[in-house]
Amino acid sequence: MSDPRPLAYPDADLRVHPPRSPRVMLAGLAFVPRTIDKTRAKLQDTLGFYKIAPGLSAYLFEWLGISEDAFTEAVRQAASDDDVAAWILARCDPGTFGSINERLSLRGIRDDEHFREVLPRYPLLHERPELRNWFEILEADDVWIFDPANAAKLGETVPS
Repeated sequence: MSDPRPLAYPDADLRVHPPRSPRVMLAGLAFVPRTIDKTRAKLQDTLGFYKIAPGLSAYLFEWLGISEDAFTEAVRQAASDDDVAAWILARCDPGTFGSINERLSLRGIRDDEHFREVLPRYPLLHERPELRNWFEILEADDVWIFDPANAAKLGETVPS
């Protein structure tokens, strides 16, 4: 039976749809809206197959010089994405954002050993072994996860 209480963040129920694309930007940063979606989902226990860290969100936090806990509290207190953007801009150096965006967008599977390591978490890669860039993998995986034809293949996977 489903919980009758309304969700605090109804748009962040990642059991029924994916988070925003890693390419969507907020405050001049890629990946922030996706991380907000996942954080909101974590706050209301609707993460589904997603996670926040380890992964690209953890790199984002590290490169911004903030903690996941601090970001989570900022999202909890925020009335909107704009509030989260203001929080980031008040604590982080916008001069680093271009470099962070470049590092995030270029990050990928390093080598065959790394590919074998992530393969159990991303069954999509069995079908699309040519994918190596994380933004491309995540976008394709978001579609793959919610395709009913793949439900049996998901098992205990944990996409980011």
